[in-house]
Amino acid sequence: MIPLMKVHVPPNISDVIGKVWESGFVTEGEYSDRFEKMLGEYIGNENTCLTNSCTSALTLAAHMCGINPGDEVITTAMTCMATNEPFYSMGAKLVFADIEKDTGNIDPIDIEKKITEKTKAIVIVHWSGSPCRLREITKIANKHNIPVVEDAAHALNSKYDGKKIGNHGDFVCFSFQAVKHLTTADGGAICCKTKEDAERIRKLRWFGLDRSLKCASRWDQDIKESGYKFHMNNMNAVIGIEQLKYIDDLIGKHRNNGLLYDSEINNTKIQKIKKQPDGVQSESSCWIYSVLVENKNNFRDYMLEKGIGVDVAHVRNDKYSCFQNFRTPLPGLDYFSDRMINVPVGWWLTHEEKQHIIESLNNY
Repeated sequence: MIPLMKVHVPPNISDVIGKVWESGFVTEGEYSDRFEKMLGEYIGNENTCLTNSCTSALTLAAHMCGINPGDEVITTAMTCMATNEPFYSMGAKLVFADIEKDTGNIDPIDIEKKITEKTKAIVIVHWSGSPCRLREITKIANKHNIPVVEDAAHALNSKYDGKKIGNHGDFVCFSFQAVKHLTTADGGAICCKTKEDAERIRKLRWFGLDRSLKCASRWDQDIKESGYKFHMNNMNAVIGIEQLKYIDDLIGKHRNNGLLYDSEINNTKIQKIKKQPDGVQSESSCWIYSVLVENKNNFRDYMLEKGIGVDVAHVRNDKYSCFQNFRTPLPGLDYFSDRMINVPVGWWLTHEEKQHIIESLNNY
């Protein structure tokens, strides 16, 4: 079976992890500091803060947006549950905006329709790594003075309007979970627009303590703002340092495989999602390759018979009972969710496997 997803394992990773473990310094420290700096340089934003997961990064973003019970957050339901749970757990009302049925990304027109005086944040997801219409979304957010939170779990090294994702929204959250482009086993990061926000987040991720403060005991300092335990440890960080050595090659293979599919898939029964919806120069990291088909179950059975793993990756959040009070008509989401399924596009595919996938899709 050709797998839909696969974990990248650097060849020397056991030795690297072993050295950190044997040193006895396994929590936040030398390696997490180094990885945080390297990641910020890679993204092009020095205001980058490591976390132990993307969910933690999104929780910190919600905290920074000042979310309180009863506040409204405009978001998308076409995403991993982890996008919306942090805001919901803080007592926010989730206001689901519709998505563009041919991209999977949130629709800026519907965002503006749903803004009220209670709106405290706009949350967007770059589906499959293809950037949302950031110019339009930013214009709307600035008009109403509302921060934009980007869930960029799919979008490491995606580019929009000449800049890598991580340099546009107020808070941009990345995932380094097992099957992402860059994995640290589990982990995440949040990019901020200002140095002040980054400094505040670095305190919040460790109970509210300033770990850079030079004193006899860091516990003697005053905690002015209560925080969390969301820091990344040295064990995860050293994995990230090793993975960064390969990341351009890995994402380059995803991207090239996606472009190959774009040019070679020509079956009218299979709809390819659009990558540049607003004409702005953008580039997808192509974490997954989504196609739209009329009968997902038939398609899945067919592809499995061909020895090709397929799946949806994420399901619409408004199907869950905990979010039932936020359900609203979303015709674009209905269309996309009913038809969307993903085929393998990753770095692990051989030439023969890619040709087999293309041939199978064209013969469906």
